[in-house]
Amino acid sequence: MTKFRWGLIKQQMSVQFQVRTMNPFSLGLFVIQPAVFSAVGMLLSRAAGNSTPDLVYNVIGGGIMGMWSGLVFTSTFDITADRRNGMLELIVGSPTSLNLIEAIRTLTNVLAGLFSLALAFIAAVLVFGYSFAGVNFWGVLISLVILLFAMWSIGVFLANFLAWSRLSGTFVDYLEMPIAFLCGFMYPIRVLPVWLQYVSGVVPIRWALEAMNESLLGMRDLKYLAFHWLMAITISLVILLLTRWMQARVHDSIRLSGELSSI
Repeated sequence: MTKFRWGLIKQQMSVQFQVRTMNPFSLGLFVIQPAVFSAVGMLLSRAAGNSTPDLVYNVIGGGIMGMWSGLVFTSTFDITADRRNGMLELIVGSPTSLNLIEAIRTLTNVLAGLFSLALAFIAAVLVFGYSFAGVNFWGVLISLVILLFAMWSIGVFLANFLAWSRLSGTFVDYLEMPIAFLCGFMYPIRVLPVWLQYVSGVVPIRWALEAMNESLLGMRDLKYLAFHWLMAITISLVILLLTRWMQARVHDSIRLSGELSSI
């Protein structure tokens, strides 16, 4: 069973990476769109009187935006394509659970999104001449891993949500900008009204991203970072538990009705 699952993971990730690489839309999600957001951020920063773009919120923020946009739309389009091609019923009816398949797909999409972040770091060094001296390297690394976990947990939830209801895609498409706005992808979260900061607290990305941003600025306050890491992990686990609970209920409904197209 272990060999089968590792084989499944390897094969599914290989196919998913090929799909992302061969799809021109991925170029727009992971490269062009983040570059546009970063450019707009730089123009606004310069209009505000800053001669050089902000490393964390103009450059790296654009990369994070690319990761999030790529995750939202690739998870959406994967399920939509399965439904359109008649594959969704086969996946749900197969011995391998839909949750496992979506978990592998979403993990691949999240890792593909790292391309946006890598481009942002490369641009920071080669184009803008930033030096990362004084950066809390381990803080950045741990925050990045937790950020990926947070995105993965949300991606798994969204992917399964779309599988459960064809109408959910209408709402998922509108999540791109609100989450970016609430989590402060391209500006400090503290500039938001206090009540919006409380609202953003239910999104694990916000906590991991704050820890990552502060680590990039050189913060080494372990108490502050550990609190943000713990919040991100805890909320992500709650989202995964909610996904598992909802999936079980929907699968029970499918077994009783024998229909998938009606949900």
